[in-house]
Amino acid sequence: NNMKIQIYGCRGSIPRPNPEMARYGGNTPCIEVVSSSRQCDSVDGGDCGRVGHRIILDLGSGAVDLGQKVMGEMFQAKKRQQAEQEIPNEGRGEEGGRSSITTSDGLDEVKVGEKEEPKRNNVKPAPQKFGGTILLTHTHWDHIQGLPFFVPLYLPQFEWTIYGPRGIAKSLQEILSGQMQHDYFPVRLGDMASKTKYQGLCEDMEKGFWLDNDSSTDCDHPTSSIKVTSKYLNHSVLTLGYKLEEFAQIPLPSSSNQLFRRKKRGVSMAYITDHEPFDHALANGGFTPRDPRKPNCTADQYHVQFFEDVDILVHDCQYLFSEYAPGSPTSKEYWGHSTVEYVVEVAFHANVKQLLLFHHDPQRSDDQMDDLLTYARELAVKLEEKCGGDKESVRLKVDAAKEGDTYDLDPYVFLDENDVSIDGDVSESNGESIHHANDDVSPPRSVNTGQQCVLLGFYESASGPIRDMLESTDNSPKVEVLQSRDELLHFAEQNHPSVIVLDNVLFGCTGFEFCKVIRTEMGEWGKNVPMLVIACPGEGQRARLTAERLNLDDFIQGPYSPSYLFTRIQVSLLRMPLRWRRAPLAENESERLATLQSTGLLDSLPEERFDRITRLAKAMFKVPISLVSLVDEDRQWFKSNQGLAGATETPRDYA
Repeated sequence: NNMKIQIYGCRGSIPRPNPEMARYGGNTPCIEVVSSSRQCDSVDGGDCGRVGHRIILDLGSGAVDLGQKVMGEMFQAKKRQQAEQEIPNEGRGEEGGRSSITTSDGLDEVKVGEKEEPKRNNVKPAPQKFGGTILLTHTHWDHIQGLPFFVPLYLPQFEWTIYGPRGIAKSLQEILSGQMQHDYFPVRLGDMASKTKYQGLCEDMEKGFWLDNDSSTDCDHPTSSIKVTSKYLNHSVLTLGYKLEEFAQIPLPSSSNQLFRRKKRGVSMAYITDHEPFDHALANGGFTPRDPRKPNCTADQYHVQFFEDVDILVHDCQYLFSEYAPGSPTSKEYWGHSTVEYVVEVAFHANVKQLLLFHHDPQRSDDQMDDLLTYARELAVKLEEKCGGDKESVRLKVDAAKEGDTYDLDPYVFLDENDVSIDGDVSESNGESIHHANDDVSPPRSVNTGQQCVLLGFYESASGPIRDMLESTDNSPKVEVLQSRDELLHFAEQNHPSVIVLDNVLFGCTGFEFCKVIRTEMGEWGKNVPMLVIACPGEGQRARLTAERLNLDDFIQGPYSPSYLFTRIQVSLLRMPLRWRRAPLAENESERLATLQSTGLLDSLPEERFDRITRLAKAMFKVPISLVSLVDEDRQWFKSNQGLAGATETPRDYA
């Protein structure tokens, strides 16, 4: 009943059905995560039929076997439902209640009294939802090639929501349909009969969105919820890493004579695949943790911050540094993957509990994987000896992902009637973290601020390839190419471009002076505008430190391809619109506010005449939230609220 993680594919680039790779597996990336499902089979008995929420991370070739498993579970569930309907109600549950639960991890027994009355007789079997959530990191072939062969997408009994990076030129659905065009595959994406929604995502490391367990049953028990946050990775196309955090609470029964075990609240895992160190020098180690006394951090420190303290980190680890080999004829630099040396070090400094090496090189045999794993564990031991640890740190466990391996994480904490845990702390349920929505709710979308603009400080001859790529997209930004410092500053001040890309080959050391003027003399826009600087040959650590002090979004060193720079600009363009603009006030704002005040509704008690409207609206339109919202001078206040638990008002801007 814990959160369960199972590996269905962990090979990178291409499937390898090779007997020398059988132990670690040859299928390309696919991981199944199922949230815990214990909340209705808990300390006070009863079984409402609620199940955990299924999340699938990528649809590589491993998705074929996962699809067969999902189909088998559906058939078994339908058989159970049919059997339930055939058995008389009074015939169930005669074994009575239970007096204890012993956990599988050997922790303390949970005692709930001498005897409980059976409660199963009064519970109606409910139909189970089939489907779940699919999180795609990106749309390179090895991460989506299992989609056409994932059978549950073809049946109308299933409901799926597919999330992936939101592009600029095409929607996620259009991109996925490409590999299923008639020239390549006999079935079109539109022929799939399941109820499937497609949602493009941007980076969201803080708020994220929530996925609840199956909500098809009527049940008063608290549900377990998974929070999903995302972060852009360093790859040749837009790529997202994901973090999943599950929070679950079990209330205490009303009977006395209770003992409850101590347990942390919540568990987490991060899924980081197809990522290359932002600073390529770190591919051979040398990562420095962020200094909390400094306001800014490097892109790699920002990367580590995303998965700090997770229970399990699944991280791309395709190469050894000797294979990455910058400057060599066989170099894998700019291929968009990480090295063992880098991954073990960042996992150690992020205080990760367990690291799973992932996205195994398609040429690496099982014996070579054993050697790589041994080397990774030796690196972890050396880091432990070198850096030591404080009382807050944990010893890093290093493993390599294998097809078929499963991992269980227990997210539960026991609470009393005041939502206080046995540790004496106030539960998470008093914070904003439980203000979650059903998985049918789409994450917040960015505001459309019109055509975006990219300012390039390039030699004209060097700007051609990247300019062509930017202008070839369907929603192409305006591209301005200028060479002189004064022209660039004047254009920036007058037009406030969405992204600035500066080639230091053109400007030399004065490029940083230009960035400083933008950051310090152009107001709030100048403090926030994304700026990317391409380093001069030979620029070293001093230049990078200067870039950090100026809070530059990217400092690109070494030879790069136009597609690599194009992806970095795309990331910056997608981040920029997330800064919200305030909505303009109505022309009759004073009159509107006076009329609102005269109604006497603000801060009044709940009334059935309003609550009936929101209940009906929620049921008729099958939405998780329905509100009567009154927009006051600086807030929106809810006269009636269905589905937004505990909320009475928000700041006006949230409207």
